[in-house]
Amino acid sequence: MITETPFRLLGKKPHIISLMLLSAFASMGAVLMAPALPQMSHFFKISMGSTQLVVTSFLFGFAIGQLIYGPFANRWGRKSALYIGVGIATLGSLLSILSSPFESFHLLLWGRFIEALGASAGLAVCFTVINDFYFPQQARRITAILMIAFAIVPGIAIAVGGNLTQYINWQACFYFLLFYGLMLIYPVFHLPETISQFDHRALHHKQILKNYSAVLHNKKLIGYSLLSGLSSANIYVFGAAGPFIGIHILHIAPALYGFLGLIPYIGVLLGSAVVIRLTNLDVLLVLKFAFLLQLIAAIIMLICFALHDITLMTLFIPMGILCVGHPMIASTALSLAMQQIEDKANGSAIMNFLAISMPVLMTFILGALHITAAWMMPCLFLLALFLMLVIHKLICKK
Repeated sequence: MITETPFRLLGKKPHIISLMLLSAFASMGAVLMAPALPQMSHFFKISMGSTQLVVTSFLFGFAIGQLIYGPFANRWGRKSALYIGVGIATLGSLLSILSSPFESFHLLLWGRFIEALGASAGLAVCFTVINDFYFPQQARRITAILMIAFAIVPGIAIAVGGNLTQYINWQACFYFLLFYGLMLIYPVFHLPETISQFDHRALHHKQILKNYSAVLHNKKLIGYSLLSGLSSANIYVFGAAGPFIGIHILHIAPALYGFLGLIPYIGVLLGSAVVIRLTNLDVLLVLKFAFLLQLIAAIIMLICFALHDITLMTLFIPMGILCVGHPMIASTALSLAMQQIEDKANGSAIMNFLAISMPVLMTFILGALHITAAWMMPCLFLLALFLMLVIHKLICKK
């Protein structure tokens, strides 16, 4: 007699804490040094806009890295791909550390890029593992739980980065990232291998192009990936611009800003809890409600900043509201994207590449404009929301 299995695969279930730590690997690296950006600007004698390239270079490596680990995970397995990622991230952290004694901002940017190439394995492979092991509705719920990591880890990272910067120096942030990356070897070791069949041709360039071409023909996967990425872009823009508003304009000490920076991420935690409890809700309703929340928050912040009402309240409260909508959009859109494709490893790679490309684009625009006025941040939020609206309309037409 055939009985239904509770999951796609038999055997050991992936530990949710391990998945959370690994998927948030790059988030930790992206925002930890946010409170240190003003000190870096002074140390390297460069403009504040140029300093934000420290975030952009990391996000660029984060995006490119997503394309690496799909083929790796199919050829050598999910765990081997994670070990490779930890090794690459360790090299990047060491280069970032060396940028200080060599007084080389270019070395720092390369270190950040390589660090992100390694750290990106966490997100890419974790989504593959989740969709290997769980059925679609289960995967949506687990993805929402992972959003808790995106609430806790970045908030903790900003708090840790602020204290390291104020009480030690900005270089201490990279020593911390080196330790954090090496620590992840333990959860990788205990993670089950979920690949069902190794693809010995997965690393052949023709096979890679064929697999990625098949995924890129899936317009809905592309659309949902971009929706998630544009929502994430707002979070990363805040991570890049927020410290300059808080530390330069409001004259908050880096350590204090680090603790206050936890406030918006409480919104991500609340939004994640809503998605976890209400996974049976209509997905379009969830997306529309979350979009409306983010739109209201961005408009409130822009009005306040345009009227020169720049305070802790007008910075953190609208951002907290915007963060409530983020996990609703991100977890729902990512789950819908992964439902569109059978090749979970390469589907996850393209999905995450597209999703991370949006924060790269927005933080690059932020740095390239060299506009340090506070109102620029909510303007970029509104640009991202406009693009989300256009993409959603295109998906509905499909």
